[in-house]
Amino acid sequence: MGGLLSSPQILTRKVAGQFRVGCKDLMIDGLFMKLYYPADSEVTDITAYPLWLPRPEYAHGLGEYLGQSKQKMDLISATIWPIVVFSHGLGGSRNFYSTYCTSLASHGYVIAAVEHKDHSACWTYNLIEKNGELVEEPIKIKLIEKNDPEEFGMRNQQINQRVSECANALKLLENLNSGVTPEKILIGGNFDWRQFENQLNISTAAIIGHSFGGATSLAASTNFQKSIVLDGWMFPLDANQLETSIKPTLFLNVGDWQWEENLEVMKKILPNNEGNLLLTLNGGGSTESTLCIQAAIELTLAFLENGKDGAQRLKDEKFANFITNEIYGRERFKI
Repeated sequence: MGGLLSSPQILTRKVAGQFRVGCKDLMIDGLFMKLYYPADSEVTDITAYPLWLPRPEYAHGLGEYLGQSKQKMDLISATIWPIVVFSHGLGGSRNFYSTYCTSLASHGYVIAAVEHKDHSACWTYNLIEKNGELVEEPIKIKLIEKNDPEEFGMRNQQINQRVSECANALKLLENLNSGVTPEKILIGGNFDWRQFENQLNISTAAIIGHSFGGATSLAASTNFQKSIVLDGWMFPLDANQLETSIKPTLFLNVGDWQWEENLEVMKKILPNNEGNLLLTLNGGGSTESTLCIQAAIELTLAFLENGKDGAQRLKDEKFANFITNEIYGRERFKI
């Protein structure tokens, strides 16, 4: 699903929502993220579009280019915007889910897409001050062989770091809403972050993640009111994290990309909250990619705004021939 949600089909030039979209990178010590937000429609078209792969290092293993939301446009004022923290999957980055994040922002959400520094991003970096200058410290992806006995420990450790980074992103949004700008901005200092003061609805904060990010959203703090898991990868979660995942959650799976062991773990989490819902998209091949994108975005909005009932109602009314409440994987088994 991750590749579909980065498709170049939905950009600022053509989005489903009523708002234009701006974006800006922000790095402070220990946190790197891209913020997508509803943008002032009065800004002219001369603002530059950033690159999906802003540096060649990000291209290793990806090999695509993509334009996305315009940078440095002003936030639309006089409106309180709901917020979402987004967690990428293994090999992803803060830019990887541009279609999805831009689309949500066009419907009036402020999205903080975190670039994790736990060695799960395709590539990222810290900026370290040495001799009065900022020096890059690369953080490369760390791969591990399947069935390696150390894999679970490593992945669970990464989950804990990811959860902390998502909590830091939420705290940063809270501070911006309170009019507190970070004292030391490493990237993004040329942007007026004060415009977010009293503009964010912190009380309805949600967290969304794909694959590894889906597991991150399940393990995240209950300061997040809802979570959405896009083709979640359940392996990194320990028993305590499974038990304490009590936020209302939408599991949105592409059946052909799931497998029995993974789905069995999801089944264990479903009873944790009566507001949980699991939906399976039939197929997921290239011929269905446009419908997958549309369904993922619309179901996300329905769940964020109206919870389980809203997402179920939309599925029944609009996507009944494409989405099922059944749980199945790539071998079409039923559980």
